[in-house]
Amino acid sequence: MRIPYKINKNTHLTYEASPESLILVGEPERQILSENFQWDKNHCPSLATLCVEVIKSKFTDNSLLDELPCQDRDYLLEILDLALPLQLVVPLIEDEIYWQRRYQDKFGTIIYRKRETWTWKSLFIERHVQEMIEQAQPEHNDEDEMDEILTLCSFYVRTLIVSQLQAWKPPLHWDEEDIPEFHPTDHISFEPIFKKLVHIEEFDVIYGMNSVGDKFTWHMFKLSVGDCQRLGKSLHHLKSLRILRIHRSRLEDQHVRVLMHGLIKNETLEELDLSHCIIGNQGALCIAKVLCVHPKLRSLNLCDNKIGQLGCEGLGFALLEPECSLEKLNLKLNPLGEGGAMGIMRALVRGTKLEEFSMAACQFDDDAPIRTGQMLLLNKSLKKLDVSNNWFDEEGGNALVEGMAVNRTLEWLDIRETDITSNQYHKIKEYLKRNRLGLEEVNEVQEEVSMGQVEQASYSTVSTQKTAETGSVME
Repeated sequence: MRIPYKINKNTHLTYEASPESLILVGEPERQILSENFQWDKNHCPSLATLCVEVIKSKFTDNSLLDELPCQDRDYLLEILDLALPLQLVVPLIEDEIYWQRRYQDKFGTIIYRKRETWTWKSLFIERHVQEMIEQAQPEHNDEDEMDEILTLCSFYVRTLIVSQLQAWKPPLHWDEEDIPEFHPTDHISFEPIFKKLVHIEEFDVIYGMNSVGDKFTWHMFKLSVGDCQRLGKSLHHLKSLRILRIHRSRLEDQHVRVLMHGLIKNETLEELDLSHCIIGNQGALCIAKVLCVHPKLRSLNLCDNKIGQLGCEGLGFALLEPECSLEKLNLKLNPLGEGGAMGIMRALVRGTKLEEFSMAACQFDDDAPIRTGQMLLLNKSLKKLDVSNNWFDEEGGNALVEGMAVNRTLEWLDIRETDITSNQYHKIKEYLKRNRLGLEEVNEVQEEVSMGQVEQASYSTVSTQKTAETGSVME
């Protein structure tokens, strides 16, 4: 008995007989087994089933689908070949069961975060386009030969995640004397790709290669200024782009400079992630210039980028501009020191829109911990702050406690591995709870905690009395 895919598999398990019921006395004599879905396993298939199987075998030549009745159509989608060309099935099949089968057969489990409006069809097409781009060879200009398939898939691609890009390799037909001593570092151009995939909202790319094994060379992980220049120009075709990530790449200040030329006129970008690169101070200054004029950029991730005092001063200046709309800034794993931390905290004292800020593992020294506490005294915008893995000691802990006693907006503060005392930690925790609950004083927090303890104690007392009474009745 074939059960349609639209029926949840948990329903099958509900009707299965339990092992205990199968060993009952009357079970062997029972002839009607209503829970047995395999009762017709050895029966001859119906004529309709045979017809559907023939349609499946001839589907490439004669793609009958909408003409079939509902039940037969569902059966056809469950057995349809998974290697059919996309030119045939993309415009024809919208049912999720076919695309779920095809995705799981080719890619297995989902390894990327799904967007809110995801479908199995869009997931498969996005992964298929990703695979094509990751295998494209720059020496053959493979990106120029994707026009047909990209036009077909354009409507369904909203998120494009590229985890590797092939490095230039000399063509096999070249003679040894024709091979240059230093290989070009250019990768494929995204311009012909983005001209077709105009609906992309999220773009994530890593300039590097995966699973290279013993063929590893540093050449595989380099990128040229021309790569970033072409990428910046090609982003003009993406009128709906909201998220851009270029991370874990050897992106330096000269690369960022030409990339920002392409982003300075963008008006849709909301999140920019350049984490784990090496943009340095000059690259941070280029990004600061974009922050001064960009109307919608809300989140900026510059984690682990060798940014110091000069870059932070530029970012702090940009935060004070009226046009800057930044709400989240991540600078962790950068060697900020006191000078870099002060470059940002001066802006936080004067007032910005920043709500989330991370300075974790930023090599705080000298008076940076004390300045952090003084910043909390005056800042009225931050809701989340991460200063973990920085040396605060008892003196810096006192500054944090004094700042939190006055601050009424901060609701989350990460102070792990800062070497503050246990007493300071608990005081800060009480102040944070006060801010989250919107209370006036810390005493109210303690009263709520004590009331909860009293209620719990009274409940335990009542339970003990009832147990004692039950025990006496039993005796």
